[in-house]
Amino acid sequence: MSVAPTKAQQQRTFDGANEAAMLITCLRGLPFAVPPDTNWQALAQMAEENGVLPLFYQSLVDTGAQMPESFIAAALQSRKATEKLASELEHLLHRFGEQGLDIIPLKGPALSLELYGDPALRTCKDLDLLVRIDDFSRAEALLVEQGFTAGGINDSERRFLRDGISVELHFDITSPQIYRFDLEGIWSRSRRVYFRGAPMHTMSHDDLVLFLCSHGLSHGFTRLIWILDVARALEGLDPDSCRQLMQHAERSGLLPWLLIGCEVVRAMFPEKVPSAMDAAIADLPQEAERARLAAARLFAEGVGGVANTYQASYLESGSGRGQWRHRFGYFVPTAEDYRWAEHHRIHRTLMPVLRPIRLLQKYGPLRVWRIIFPSRV
Repeated sequence: MSVAPTKAQQQRTFDGANEAAMLITCLRGLPFAVPPDTNWQALAQMAEENGVLPLFYQSLVDTGAQMPESFIAAALQSRKATEKLASELEHLLHRFGEQGLDIIPLKGPALSLELYGDPALRTCKDLDLLVRIDDFSRAEALLVEQGFTAGGINDSERRFLRDGISVELHFDITSPQIYRFDLEGIWSRSRRVYFRGAPMHTMSHDDLVLFLCSHGLSHGFTRLIWILDVARALEGLDPDSCRQLMQHAERSGLLPWLLIGCEVVRAMFPEKVPSAMDAAIADLPQEAERARLAAARLFAEGVGGVANTYQASYLESGSGRGQWRHRFGYFVPTAEDYRWAEHHRIHRTLMPVLRPIRLLQKYGPLRVWRIIFPSRV
């Protein structure tokens, strides 16, 4: 149902407080009222920037709220853009399947379907596809055959573009400078499923939760959708599932990341932290307190300033031994390094020596020093 903006809406000085409160309350699933002077244009922009515009719009529809035509159009346009990516994902998964290439879509329409029941409810701007490292060259060739143009490559992925559609082809889940995931374990625990009839793989539930925590934290949880993703993935966990998740996180070296993710969810969507998760966290009071402080620091410093630096690894590594493992893990050669060595016909056994030299050339001595000896945040 639509309603035209009032004169008061058009004249009010916008501070965003009412709109932000309405957006958060709605996403928390609590009763809310639509203020008569709501700035719908700013509200649409706020929801879109946070990746939740289609979700927010659907909640408003479900509650019978009146909305101006401009807001409805913005929400439907956001959904249409995501639906376009969903169709492209379906097409590419069929092509990859024909070539016998296994794919785990990261985020995007597949994650939206898994967490929200609709591939177009979660806003996304591109497709992130994880492929086995041994299949990376074949996957690149397939994308080029589909009309995509390859861009630059970094520590974990290469970007491809075609007609405004961006595909990031990953050979690792995240840059090794953030954390080195157990890819073999993730693939072995993955399940073969289908997206609109197209074959794909999906992570185990535990791996998915840890991935979402690490992804959100690597970006400082600067968008509501990244917090809501973790909340949805945690939803409905029973005591046995929580204990299993905690044990898996500890074995993977990602327990601090999981605890921080839970605390960020608690700060924004407290009702969505399962009571069973609360009970499991209560068994680790010291770790839980560190996580609360880290989550509070993220929000206190404008979110982005902590987790988007190499200090994040230092913050979350826990013990002194863990801190040094995280720091020096950055100097372990990456897949990009080995591809560089192959291109320049350098024997791969020399990369452990050449990796620090490449880092010095790329970042300079000062930044490398800060990686090894980061200041506490």
